[in-house]
Amino acid sequence: MEIIRTKRMRVSLDYIVQKNWTEYRQLLLPLAFGLLTSINALAQGEGEIEKVEIEIVKSREVSVPQASRNFEKIAPRPVEPIKPEISYQFKNLSFNVPDYNPVIRPLRLKSESISKIYGNYVSAGLGNYTSPYAEAYLTNKRNKNKYYGLKFFHRSFMSGPVDDKNSASGNTNIRLFGKSMTNNVAVGGFLNYENTAAYFYGYQPGSVVADRSSIRQDYNIVSVGGEIENSNLSNFTYDLKAGYSYLTDHYSASEGEVNLNFLSQYKIDAKKRVIINGDYYLINRKDALINPNARHIFKAKPAYQFTPMDKLTLTVGANIVVENDTIGKQNGLHVYPNLNGSYQLSPNVEGYAALTGDIDKVSLHSLSRENVWVNSNIDIFNTNRTLDFLAGLRGKVSGKVSFSTGLSYATLKNFYYYQSGAGTLRSKFDVVYDNGNTQRFNFFGELGYSNESFKVSARGDYYSYSTSIANQIMNQNNFEKTALNRPTYRVTVNSSYNIFEKVLISADFIAQGGIKALDLDTNTLTSLTSAADLNCKVNYFVSKQFSVFLNFNNVLSSNYQLYLNYPVRGFQVMGGASWNF
Repeated sequence: MEIIRTKRMRVSLDYIVQKNWTEYRQLLLPLAFGLLTSINALAQGEGEIEKVEIEIVKSREVSVPQASRNFEKIAPRPVEPIKPEISYQFKNLSFNVPDYNPVIRPLRLKSESISKIYGNYVSAGLGNYTSPYAEAYLTNKRNKNKYYGLKFFHRSFMSGPVDDKNSASGNTNIRLFGKSMTNNVAVGGFLNYENTAAYFYGYQPGSVVADRSSIRQDYNIVSVGGEIENSNLSNFTYDLKAGYSYLTDHYSASEGEVNLNFLSQYKIDAKKRVIINGDYYLINRKDALINPNARHIFKAKPAYQFTPMDKLTLTVGANIVVENDTIGKQNGLHVYPNLNGSYQLSPNVEGYAALTGDIDKVSLHSLSRENVWVNSNIDIFNTNRTLDFLAGLRGKVSGKVSFSTGLSYATLKNFYYYQSGAGTLRSKFDVVYDNGNTQRFNFFGELGYSNESFKVSARGDYYSYSTSIANQIMNQNNFEKTALNRPTYRVTVNSSYNIFEKVLISADFIAQGGIKALDLDTNTLTSLTSAADLNCKVNYFVSKQFSVFLNFNNVLSSNYQLYLNYPVRGFQVMGGASWNF
């Protein structure tokens, strides 16, 4: 086997770099020519190509020295004066251009749709004690110049706490109203009918009533009235109201009442104003044993309101009353102070005080609304409030909590009380008057909280009376002085909670006590059971127009009396539905 030897040729790159390109070319050309010749000869001769290995070794690094560059600044050219010199002339150019009236087309937003309002309302329900309920409120919608409507209400109980139907009751009210407004004046009026039905069920327990109509009582009241007031913004404002009301009962009593009420004030500046108010009442009553008699009350209340210093507002005036009541020996002309003041103790707290007096109107209208079981042919006289002082604090905290607290003291002449009779007359109340001065103290406090879904308000009153009325009735010098059938304390709480605008829960609580009554059958002073009445109502809104409700009254089923011999109904429940349209 023939061994082929390989010739190695080594060419130094150092040598190549050191030579210039000409020498390099002269060296490579013969070398390449010789190499090709050898290859050709081998190919033609022996057929073998001799293997040659060329190795180029780089062992030298080429470095170029850094060149230096010189920059020379160009010298500024000398300033040459310009000849001839340039002169400038400034002239005002006046030119007229035609007016340009661009056509602007503002973007018109789509008007928002007016939300639909439901000015009409009907509601009906039924509860235990066979108690139907119906209510309706119908009125016009969205008219800035006038409004008018009809209101209807009815609630009755076919039975009650004593002898079923003998303690039934009911109330019905129908009212037409309307008002028209212009830029300067607003005129309104109303026509009203009201019926209150009840039975004298305070008779001796176990007594047999042969004829229910003999213990029935009905009060029917028809009234009409009008009002005119200014509707523009001016320094002088006024409001004049006039009305007439006529009452009849189940027996022979009737009473007509005319009333005129005027309110006005003139604003001198931001801190001063003159206030002039006035009232007139004409009352004409007749009964089976009472001849028709006319009673007049005229009141004038001029006052001046001003701000003598920062945060202090004062009202100084008088209350002048002329009346013709015949009880006792009293002058028909009365003059009382009319002083009011308020001081801003802080941004959220205000102190206030008042010193006034007045003649408080008492009529068959007012007595029948307060106590439906009053007797026939009763004496009716006005109450002379000779002095009435009031002072307290009121304010708000964080915009959601409001409070008020204070006290009042009043001296009253001819103050009236209710006194039940004896025997067969124990179910009816006479009206008795204190010929002396009744002194009344009242301490009160009020607290309220309101947010978007929850509202609550609470008020508490404590009363203290000093009177000689019991002595006059019993003709005993050692008899306890007390205000008959008047509570010494009263607490009221009202609240509502709206759950996701679907469920509205309302609750109110009334508690009062300290009522004492004189029982002429036993000649004893009786303390009536304290009243604690809890009422709840739940409304579920099926839609914006339709809802259902449940009412619960006297949930605690308290057996209390507001007047002697007259217990109230126990637990009451009523269900119904309401529709707005």
